[in-house]
Amino acid sequence: MKFLYSLLTVCMLAAAAQGQSDAKALAIVQKSIEASGGKDKMMAIKTMIRKMEISMPFGTSESESYYKNGKFYMKSSMNGAVVMEQKYDGNRATMNGMQGSQTIDDEKMLKRMEMQGKIFPSLSLTDEDITLTYSGTDKIAGKPCDKITSKDKDGNETTLFFNSDNGLMVRMITKGEWQGTVTETTMDLSDYKPIEGILFAHKMDMNTGQFQMTMKITEIKLNAEVADAMFMIE
Repeated sequence: MKFLYSLLTVCMLAAAAQGQSDAKALAIVQKSIEASGGKDKMMAIKTMIRKMEISMPFGTSESESYYKNGKFYMKSSMNGAVVMEQKYDGNRATMNGMQGSQTIDDEKMLKRMEMQGKIFPSLSLTDEDITLTYSGTDKIAGKPCDKITSKDKDGNETTLFFNSDNGLMVRMITKGEWQGTVTETTMDLSDYKPIEGILFAHKMDMNTGQFQMTMKITEIKLNAEVADAMFMIE
């Protein structure tokens, strides 16, 4: 289960990389942000509660995630029992699961947890230290898309696909390394629905080459009350 959530984070982390971006790529990303609701609306969101159902070859799990000012807490349950928890307090991170508890002190893993704590990681794509390169066009589900390639300092490469008409992101293909193994993960995003004027993909289909999983969001609450104690690490 920890592998699955780490893959999700690597997808967004690899997309947020280093260097200088070309103007066309930046324009496409900015169009996507505007199509999703706009930077101002996104920046006004300080907390989020998100619940989802995850269907995997070995069963179905439920996930609850809580975000507040860059902090993050997630728990995953199967058959009513908590099987994993992740927590990031803005500086430190922990993971608790069936194999015990772990304090995260690896710099790369902490960076991934920091990215997980972002409510809208797509906003990081326009940072000055991120490289985005326009890579032509393609078709997803028969619809034209613009492709943008990003590569981070560790060599992880992500290709982002944006619907050419509405600007929404519809696919991410991430190449990288996980525990010594080269991986390629494809994630398709669909079923966009507005929550307080901001569009969220409510369905995400992930294919790692070894297995497939489908994530369906069942609830999103924005600027809801979230207790600080939820993120405390002793």
